[in-house]
Amino acid sequence: MMTNAPIVVACDESGNDGENLLDGSSPIFAHASLTLSDSDAADIMIEVRARTRSQSAELKSKTIVQPKHEATARWLLQHPLLESGASVHLTHKRYFLVAKLFDSTVEEMAHAEGYDMYADGSALSAANILHFLAPSAYAEKWDEILLAFQNFLRAKTAGEATFTLERLDAAFVKALFIETPMRDFIELAYAGISHLGSLSALQLGHGIDHRLRTLDPLIPAVGATVRLWAKASGKPVEILHDAAKELSPERIAAIRDDLAKPERVSPREAGTGVELTSVVLVDSQHDERVQVADLVAGIARVVAQRVAAGEDHPLFDEIKPLISQDSIWPNEALMNPEEARRVATRS
Repeated sequence: MMTNAPIVVACDESGNDGENLLDGSSPIFAHASLTLSDSDAADIMIEVRARTRSQSAELKSKTIVQPKHEATARWLLQHPLLESGASVHLTHKRYFLVAKLFDSTVEEMAHAEGYDMYADGSALSAANILHFLAPSAYAEKWDEILLAFQNFLRAKTAGEATFTLERLDAAFVKALFIETPMRDFIELAYAGISHLGSLSALQLGHGIDHRLRTLDPLIPAVGATVRLWAKASGKPVEILHDAAKELSPERIAAIRDDLAKPERVSPREAGTGVELTSVVLVDSQHDERVQVADLVAGIARVVAQRVAAGEDHPLFDEIKPLISQDSIWPNEALMNPEEARRVATRS
């Protein structure tokens, strides 16, 4: 385990609707992280304020994403200190939900039989196949499955979990009456519903000291951020994060434990653990490093939202170098099992 002083990474987010992935305020969640010093962040914020002529007590991303401030946003994204000192983890929320559905059913069945679907890219390939092809194959019935699954994972009581699981079962049964090449995938997912009971118990906090938030994109984004900067720096990581109630002491402890022992999810990850020393929650109003992270996250979300809709954005070329390769984003190329295997082996 690493023993040297930790690298301090400041973070903020944009587009967070918690576990509401299907009909929140934004289809994209962006989590920015950076390693700027206090003084460098202060200098950047002074310049951004001057360029935008902002008089607000705390300049937020909603200002810099306005079209009239595009030049300022471009200046920020092209700042030399961000070239190697900033990263953005993106989550395509609908794809994230699809991947969770596959992981919670089919992948769990495979895991019980000793087959690691992460190792050869099978899980990655199947998630992309479902994301891109199931909507046209099943139309509104696919939406019913996803909504029922989301409601199940968001259940707050055992009774609500039972009711929503029954709705999910019924949604699957309706889809199974449709003859389509996608039917094999749906049959596999339906067969894996039996594994959702144990997940539901954890979702409700049974047997653990906190309720899991399986669908909250903030949790995997923080984990990915720690892994990125730990591997880039060779140091333990201290996260400085804008206040977020989801990052409770219990969840932070769970994240720290999962990062140290990744082999519990995939045996091939044995020996690749990283150290999260602490997560310090701050009021962004009093920390300019977090303020810069807020600006970057906001710009990234707006750009990614446009891209996800199949449209161009003038800042895409500037934000692209900052996007983490561990982002949770659909890719049609990954429907090809060989390409998915290549990506899985690389990661």
